[in-house]
Order: sequence, then structure tokens, then C-alpha cells
Amino acid sequence: MDDRAAAAPTGYVLGDDDPEMARLDALSSLYGPATGAWLDTAGLAPGMAVADLGCGPGAVTLAIADRVGAGGRVTGVDAARRPLEVARRRAAGRPGVAFVQADVTTWEPPGPLDAVVGRLLLLHLPDPVALVARAASLVRPGGVVAFADVVLPTRAAHPPLPLLDAFNGWLLTAFGRLGVPVDAGLRLTAVYRSAGLPDPVLTCGQPLERGGGATGWAVVAGDAVSLLPAFERTGTATAAEVGAADLGRRLRAQAAAADAVLVNPLLVGAVARRPGQG
Repeated sequence: MDDRAAAAPTGYVLGDDDPEMARLDALSSLYGPATGAWLDTAGLAPGMAVADLGCGPGAVTLAIADRVGAGGRVTGVDAARRPLEVARRRAAGRPGVAFVQADVTTWEPPGPLDAVVGRLLLLHLPDPVALVARAASLVRPGGVVAFADVVLPTRAAHPPLPLLDAFNGWLLTAFGRLGVPVDAGLRLTAVYRSAGLPDPVLTCGQPLERGGGATGWAVVAGDAVSLLPAFERTGTATAAEVGAADLGRRLRAQAAAADAVLVNPLLVGAVARRPGQG
């Protein structure tokens, strides 16, 4: 998180600097299979025009591009400049892929869309229903609206690791005080209903890893760095308590010593079609 977050849920509460890029890359690696299953459930097909809202450094955008092919069009939209620079480099030479710096709540597509998707976006928005309703308005009748989000309280280690338990407590407490929903993935059906869409088809994935080499430790370590200002601002934990600079090393050491299994947070995907005939 950074200082773009106040004591109310006013927007994205994680950073966009280089350590944050590393965290996002770890997330994309960890949730690649679950993301692929969600996008396949969405029925993305060659020739489609798709928008990826909150695209970050473009992992989901490129996965969409693989599905819509050279004859399709995919636009990644994000408000942060640095992730888009990374995304453009990674997409260089890919036909039909473009990235736009814009507010995802007000961006207007250049033409009709067959689908709008967004991963790990809704939990950062003060009004996720409004965003999903707007996404539905951007697609043609019969078009796809697909969002995916996590359920943060489901992260755990077996056997339990004291340091991970402490981090989970700080995270859930800080998000609660900031008004950020920690169970956004479980709210998707209610959000879709409130946005006037049919009940979505749901997918889920929860990666399990073992030992100190788990990718998920990089996500936790990156979160600790990004969230430290929020921990301190909300009175959740001090910098000395968190020890963000070497939290990842200490977590890996505890996990290796216990040969622990890391249960990463559950990712829930939702897919529905805008009512009407395309």
C-alpha cells in the first residue's frame, strides 16, 4: 500500500514501484493456472475485442491476447504509469495489444467490446458494483463480464508459522480499518446481482506450495513492504514489529525448518454475460 489510501476505501492501496512489480510478477506466476481456467470459462475466442481493467504489468492482458489471437484486440487499462511501461515492453511485437493509462472507472473504449475482464481489481474500489455495472455497459448484448478476486483470510501455513500468523493479523486488521474487503472473492455473486447481471459462473483456485522456496513467500514479503505505511497509519503495527526488509527471509527460514505447506489465498473468478442477443 501507499499513501493513496486514506482511512476510507478510496482506491488502490498498493504501490507501483519496482518491488511492487516483483510482487505482481510473483502473483501472476502463482495464479497463472487459476487465471487461465477463469479466462477459458469466459469463452474468450479468436477475433474478440477485450478490455483488461487494472491490467498492471500485463500478465492477464497477454493471456487474453493468446486466446483472441492476431485477429483480436485487447486493451489493458491502468492508472499507474510504471506497470504500463513494463506491460508495453512485454507486449512489444504482439499484434492487437495496446495499453492505456486511464482511470478504469471512467475509461471509454475506442470501439465495441466483446468482453471486459479484471483480476484483483474490485477489492481496491470504493464501489465495485458501479464498476461491474459500467463494465457490462461497455460490452455488446451477450458480451462477457469477468472479474476475479481473492479471499485473503484463507492464507495459512501447515504447520502454522508464527511469523505468517502475525502478518495475516496485521493485514486483515489494517484492511478492516481502511474499509478494504478481505473477502472480495466471496462477494462476487452479490456484486454481479447488484449490478443487474445474472448470477455468474464461478471458478476457483488455491495454490499449495511447500517449504522455503514457495513463490507465495515473495508475495507476502512484497505485501509487507507495500503495506507498511498502512500498518503504521492505521496503528496496526510498527516498522520494527514488521521488519519488512527481511520478512521474506525470515518467513522462508521458518517454512524450511518446519517443512511447511503454504496455502495461498483462494482466487475466485466470476463470469456472466450481459443480457440480450449479440
